[in-house]
Amino acid sequence: MMLTGRTIVLLVTMALASGGAAFGLHALMGAAGDVGTDYGLDTNGNGTFDWLVVEAQVAIPQAGTWDISADLSSPNPPPSGSCGYGAPLPMADLPGGSLSPIPSVYPIAWAYERYFFTDGTQTVRMAFAGTDIARSGIDGPYRVHARLSIGGLPYMTLRPIGDWGGPVVEWNYTTKAYAASQFEQPVRPATFTGGHADSAVDLDADGLADFLEFRADVHVNLAGHYSLSGYLSKGAGTNVVQFIASAYRDFDLATTDTSVVLRFRGDQILQAGVDGPWDFSLTLYYAPLAYARGNVTPGPIGTILPPQPAYYPETLCGTTSTYRASDFDPTVELLRYTGRFEELTPDRNGDGTFDALIIRAEVEVFATAGFDLSGLLAASSGSPGIAKSFSQVWLQEGTQWAEFSFAGPDIRAGGIDGPYQATLSIIPGARGIDPTTTYTTMAYHATDFDANATGPAQP
Repeated sequence: MMLTGRTIVLLVTMALASGGAAFGLHALMGAAGDVGTDYGLDTNGNGTFDWLVVEAQVAIPQAGTWDISADLSSPNPPPSGSCGYGAPLPMADLPGGSLSPIPSVYPIAWAYERYFFTDGTQTVRMAFAGTDIARSGIDGPYRVHARLSIGGLPYMTLRPIGDWGGPVVEWNYTTKAYAASQFEQPVRPATFTGGHADSAVDLDADGLADFLEFRADVHVNLAGHYSLSGYLSKGAGTNVVQFIASAYRDFDLATTDTSVVLRFRGDQILQAGVDGPWDFSLTLYYAPLAYARGNVTPGPIGTILPPQPAYYPETLCGTTSTYRASDFDPTVELLRYTGRFEELTPDRNGDGTFDALIIRAEVEVFATAGFDLSGLLAASSGSPGIAKSFSQVWLQEGTQWAEFSFAGPDIRAGGIDGPYQATLSIIPGARGIDPTTTYTTMAYHATDFDANATGPAQP
C-alpha cells in the first residue's frame, strides 16, 4: 500500500489514538532564527509544569481572524523507542504538496488557537500540555513549528501551500532545555511493562494457524473497562507501508499485574501475502466501568454529571517473530459452541402464555467480530419447520451467550407440541467457518404460546 492522502489521514488518526498529540504535517524545520520566548507554567502549585508556554513574535501581513496550528517535536527518539512510552511515530511531511519522509523528527504535543489580529508585529501565545511532554519522556530543547493562516486549517489539506487561498505565515523556534520530568505526569490507569510474546495458534489442528496471538504484560493502576486494539504492518520507516491485519477487543481488568491478549486473524495475514517478521502496534484504552457500561444514574434535569479525567491510551510497538504468510489458514474458526444451553420463555404481558421461546447457546469467541445468528425451530423429527429466528450481533472475545428468539405466535400457529429441535447457525460477518449445531428443547404444548405478538410489558 503506497502512502496516499487517505493514508496520511490514517496516520493522523493513529497518532491521536496512540499519543494524545496529533501529527504536525509541516515543512522541514528551519534554523531557530524566529523571535520568541518560552517558559514552564505551574498552575496548581505542585512543583511541575502544567504547560509549556511559547510566545512568538510574528509579522502579520493583514488584519483578520487567524488560525494557528503548532506542534512541539524533537529530533531525539523517546527513551524506549518511537512507541514505547506512548509517543507517536516519527512524522512525515508534505512539502509543496508532495510526500517525503522526515527522519528522526518525533512529535510530542500539539496546540491550536484562533485569534483576531491587526496587521503588523503581534505576540502569538501557544501552550503545550505538560502531560504530553512528560508522557513522551523526551528531554528538550524542543522544536516548535507554527503555521498561521486565514484560509482555514492548512495542516489538514494535501494542497500545495500556494493553493490554500489566503496568506500563510510560518514560524520556527527552538525552546530552552527542559527535562521531561519537570512536567506534570499524566494519570496512567494501566501501563505496558514491556514484556510481550507472539505465537501462531492452530485451533483445529489442520496444520495452518488460525490466529497470530499477542500476549503483553501490563500493570493495572485503576480497575475498570478497557479496550485493546492493534495492527500489523510491514515497512515501518519507509515510504511504502503494507497493512497486514488488525484486531480489537474489550475486557475488564482488576488492579494487579497481568497480561492482555489480542488475536490477529490468519485469513487477513494470508491475504496480505507478506512474510514476517511484521511491525506491530498495540493500544490500550481505559474507561471507568460505570461510564463504559452506561449505568451512570442521571441526576435531575439541568444537573451535570461528575467530570472524568482525560486518560491517555497506552501503546506498545515492536516486531514479531518470523512467520510465513502461507502458514496461516484461509478460513478461520472465530468461535465454537461450549455445549451449554439455556431456555427462556418470557411472558411480558402477564397473560399466562409465552411470547417467545428463547434459546441461549454459550460460545467461546476467539476474535471479536460481527455475526449473523439464524435458527430454525422444527418438530423433534426435524420436519416441518415451525419458527425462524434471525439477528445480528457483535460478540466480544471470550465466553459469551448467543440468543436465538423464536416468536410465540409462530409456534402456536404451527400447532405442534414439543420437544422441538432447534438448528442454530452463527455466520461470521467477514468470512470464516459457520458453526452450526442442533439442540432439543424441553416439552411444550403449542397452546403454551401466545397467539398474538406482544411488546414489552407496560409498567
